Amino acid sequence: MKILKTALALLIIGSALHASSEVTTGSEDLRKLPSNYDMIVAFYGRPGSKALGILGHYPLEKVFDEVKVYAAKYEKALDGTRHVTPGLEIIYEMATVSPGAKGDHVLTLPEKKVLAYIEAAKKNHAVVILDVQLGKKSPAESIKPLLKYLHYDNVHLAIDPEFYVGNLSVRPGKKIGSISGEQINEAQKLMSDYLKTQNIPEDKILVVHSFTEHMVTNKKAVKYHDKIHVILNLDGHGSPSLKVKIYNGLYTENRAAKISGGFKLFFKQDHPMMTPKQVLGLEPVGNKRVKDMPKFINYQ
Repeated sequence: MKILKTALALLIIGSALHASSEVTTGSEDLRKLPSNYDMIVAFYGRPGSKALGILGHYPLEKVFDEVKVYAAKYEKALDGTRHVTPGLEIIYEMATVSPGAKGDHVLTLPEKKVLAYIEAAKKNHAVVILDVQLGKKSPAESIKPLLKYLHYDNVHLAIDPEFYVGNLSVRPGKKIGSISGEQINEAQKLMSDYLKTQNIPEDKILVVHSFTEHMVTNKKAVKYHDKIHVILNLDGHGSPSLKVKIYNGLYTENRAAKISGGFKLFFKQDHPMMTPKQVLGLEPVGNKRVKDMPKFINYQ
């Protein structure tokens, strides 16, 4: 049911982006990854926490070696025709049951740790995607403190609405949260304006996670902003055949030409784990095959 809801949510989002009169025209370059990335394969999680994803299973000194192995698997599957950039999607603001001193229900990674990962990623020719789980903070409130990290050419951002309770009277985890199309635009505008005012030359990626129909409301309001490339990440788990069926429903040839697709894999919940060639659509899963190759693959 979870992944079925994921499909419905992202299918509606994709359709809305295609149909909306507010979508920026003449910005085809914003409907794919920035030009310096053919594809990104990333580990997801939080440093030091094994429960939150594969990233937390390895120390800083080892994690890039491990994710490079996975990136290399995809390059091999593609016969070296594309460069696959390794990366880490780091939970920067983790939603918490406790409200904390500020009452915002999030626990933030220390700047020293964030910079250590960013600098290590630069040395390893990898990207870092800083993810916020929101808690009581809006997407704009959560994104704003992260803008300074955009000065690093290998840093991008992500929003996970699941634990957003700013519009609810419950703690994170009690009810699946949601954000609006307008809130996504606010986050994009903050990023876009900051890049311009700070004369940052690189385009940036904004990943939006979703796995239920209601995690993004008023989808027709979503529009593109200069220098910001949106990825809608299929953040759901299930059997390989079901994942392929849903992904194909989301990313038709027409839709995939207009917005980047993300495909998430789960080490514990996906049985069996899809191979790189299956994820890329180079080999079938039973009688099904991924039709439009995802540009962003992340492992949790």
